Amino acid sequence: MNQGLVFCLHLLHKVMRNRFSYFLELVVLIPVFPVLYIIGTRLKNNLVKLPPRSEFLKLESSNPESCLLIIGESTAAGVGATSIETTFATHIFKNLKGRFTIFNIGENGLKAQNLQDLFRKSENEMTNAFSKTIILIGANDCFELTPPKKFKREMESFIQFLVEEKGVKKITIPLIPPVQNFPGIPQIMRIFLGWHRSILTRELEFLEKKLPHLSFENNRDKYPGEFFSEDGIHPSDMGYEMIAFSVAAKVEDNI
Repeated sequence: MNQGLVFCLHLLHKVMRNRFSYFLELVVLIPVFPVLYIIGTRLKNNLVKLPPRSEFLKLESSNPESCLLIIGESTAAGVGATSIETTFATHIFKNLKGRFTIFNIGENGLKAQNLQDLFRKSENEMTNAFSKTIILIGANDCFELTPPKKFKREMESFIQFLVEEKGVKKITIPLIPPVQNFPGIPQIMRIFLGWHRSILTRELEFLEKKLPHLSFENNRDKYPGEFFSEDGIHPSDMGYEMIAFSVAAKVEDNI
């Protein structure tokens, strides 16, 4: 009982410290916001627009009873890949040797608060239950500076929905995309993006301690230039292959 209380108090202290970090981020951001806004507007207007390759994708295995859901932002949508065959979903399917029928749904610009709406849009085209889920999320919540409390609440709500209504036994969230390393984004913006990424990363770490079905894989790999596509933001074919290899290994550990 005492150990449980100590753990809860220790976790609460970390949560409050993380929320203070968000407050401090906003205080530091205010005086430079006009400059960042101008830079961001120019960046958006000049950014190379790459098409999605896997907004909805079904990859069938010889075992239709074992289904894996991949859902998320532009990485799930395959932005930056040159074909369906080089998307994250296809690499996962190959790395898992076709043991799962994969349903992949993605949307460029998606935030945590829209995960369930995205799922609902394709619900009639998918199976009624999944044994495992991979959620690719976080970059757009960094760009939008989503408050950590809201981010955690939206993620917890969607995870509970998957577990309680779709029978998911294990949920894997790979690292939040390394926005602080995106070569297509100016350095001053990357500083704040990296700051916010660290805040949201800690929220997922807190959530992992709370939810037994969740595995958050916050690896700290290095990213060579070839990891990124021509827009300097989304993964390239090689980038998707690297991510999928790492995530598939984590999924296999839980088979």
